[in-house]
Amino acid sequence: MFKKQVIIGGTGGQGIMLAGIIIGEAAVYDGYHVIQCQNYGPESRGGASRSDIIISDSEIYYPKVQKADIFVSLSQEAFNRYLKYSDASSIIIVDKSIDVGNVAGCKSYGMIEYAYKVLNRPMTINMIAIGIMNSLTGILSQEGIRKAIEKNVPPNTFDVNYSAYNAGYSLLKSL
Repeated sequence: MFKKQVIIGGTGGQGIMLAGIIIGEAAVYDGYHVIQCQNYGPESRGGASRSDIIISDSEIYYPKVQKADIFVSLSQEAFNRYLKYSDASSIIIVDKSIDVGNVAGCKSYGMIEYAYKVLNRPMTINMIAIGIMNSLTGILSQEGIRKAIEKNVPPNTFDVNYSAYNAGYSLLKSL
């Protein structure tokens, strides 16, 4: 049985909800059952937000992530708030700006810096994160990701977003 529980956390405005939608739809294109839900407070711009995605080859009976197999955090506040949903077996991916304290095994990458300084496109942080996550885990097909990005971003931004995803995916391969 295949089942993966994913949390993408960050600050409102980083595209966390869009990232969850794209991961969920890519999994649907790959033939999986998916539940995707969003969690954010009234401070949706600037406060911690989270997208939960459950991907399974069988029916899903509970819509919330209980223990994340994969936790991606793009902000300190999200890391602090949502780390409790992971454990020692979780794959934890964080931006290098996050102080992970004594949490062992975190994989840290300069996603935000890369979006700002290399791509010169801050709005692509979420796509870079999806690329890194998928490069590490291989849970989604490249074709499913491409279709999901194409469906969920404005047509005139597809190339930028898909290039950012590929940059994240390739960034891992180049390290």
